[in-house]
Amino acid sequence: MLSEKALMFGQRLAKITMGIDEVYRRELSAPGNIDGLVVVNMGFNEREKFNNYDECREGLRELLPKAFEIEEEDRRLYYTQACISLDSFCAFRQGKLQSLTSQVGMFLHVNPAPVSYEEIERDKKKLRSLLTSMGYLGDLETQMNEWEKKNTVPKDSVKDCMDDLMKIARERTGNILELPENDFYKCKIETNVPYNARSDYENRTVWINIDPILTKQGLKHLVCHECYPGHFMQFTLRRSLYEKGIAAADGLLSVVNHSSSATFEGIADAGIEFIDWVEDDDDRVCAILTNLRSALGTASSYQMHVEKKSDAEVRDWLYKNALTGGEGWIEGRMKFIKDEARAALIWSYWRGDQGTFSVWRNVPKEKRAQYFDYIYGRLHTVQSMQLFK
Repeated sequence: MLSEKALMFGQRLAKITMGIDEVYRRELSAPGNIDGLVVVNMGFNEREKFNNYDECREGLRELLPKAFEIEEEDRRLYYTQACISLDSFCAFRQGKLQSLTSQVGMFLHVNPAPVSYEEIERDKKKLRSLLTSMGYLGDLETQMNEWEKKNTVPKDSVKDCMDDLMKIARERTGNILELPENDFYKCKIETNVPYNARSDYENRTVWINIDPILTKQGLKHLVCHECYPGHFMQFTLRRSLYEKGIAAADGLLSVVNHSSSATFEGIADAGIEFIDWVEDDDDRVCAILTNLRSALGTASSYQMHVEKKSDAEVRDWLYKNALTGGEGWIEGRMKFIKDEARAALIWSYWRGDQGTFSVWRNVPKEKRAQYFDYIYGRLHTVQSMQLFK
C-alpha cells in the first residue's frame, strides 16, 4: 500500500491532469475521448478548473515540490517526472517546445535519439541467423517473405484467430495475476487507421487493423499487448487497487505523451514473456521483428520531423527496412507519425521495451509476484522502473 502522502499527491495530480485535458479538448473542439490528453478514464470525475495553459502550469508548479516529501523513492521520482511531462505538454501547446527531440525527452523521459543504422543491422543479423537455422534459404528479404507467407492469417480469419488466442492468453494470465470474473474482451476488425491494434477498454474490445499482412505470431503478440496480460490487466488492476484504497487516483487515467507512456507500452510488450508463451522459433522471429519495427518508428518520425524528408523518402525507407507487413503496415506508420500530437509518442514503444525488459529479465522467479505488484499497481517511468528491488 502507498503512503498517505503518495495517495494524496496522486489525487491532486489526477485533478490537475483532468483540468489540462479539458483545456486541450476545448482547444481542439474534441469531444471524443481518443483525441484528448486523457485517452482512458476509469471513473475519475474530479478536475481542476483552468482557463488556459498558464493556469495549468501554475497548478503544476505549486504541486511539484510536494513530490519530494513522499517517502517512497520510486514515487518521488515518478511524480516529479509526471509533473515535468504535463508542464512540457502545456508548453508544447503554447508553441514553446517545437523540437521533436525535446518533446520525446520532456514528455516521455526517454532517450530521444532514433534507432541507429548499427542497431537496425544488429536485428537483421539476428533474424538472418535464426531463419537460416530454421531452414529458410536465400537472402534475408527472401527468408522473411517465405516466413511471412507460411504464417499469414487470412483477413477473413483474423477475428476467429484472435478469439482463440485470447482464450489461451487469458488462461495463462490467470496463473500470474488475479483476473476479474465475467469480464472479457472481444475482437473487432477495422481498416484505414494509424495503428496496428487498439485496446478499447471502455467497450472491452480489441480493434485489429487488417490492412497490414498479419501472421499468427503477430496476432499472438497483439493479444498479449492489448489484452491479456497487457493493457486490459493494466487498466483492470489499477482500478481494482484504487477501489481498495491502496493505489493512487492518477492510475485511473491513461495519458498520452506522458512520463508513463513508455512503460505502459513496455509492460504490454513484455506480456508474452510474463505468461511464458514464447513457444518456438516462429515466436522468436516475431519478437525480433517486433523490436525492429518499433525501432523503425523512431527513425521514420525523426526523418520526417527533424530531417524534413519527404513523405515519399520516409515511406521508401520504411519499405526497405520493415521486411514484412506489406503496404498496409507502411501506411499505418505514416499516418501515426504525421500526427503532430503522436509524432513523439512513437518512441514509447521501442524505448519502453528497453526500459522494461532490462529489469524483467533480471527478476528471479521467487520475486516475480512482487515485481508484478510493482508494475501493475502503480504508474512508472522508465527510470522509476529501475528502482525495483
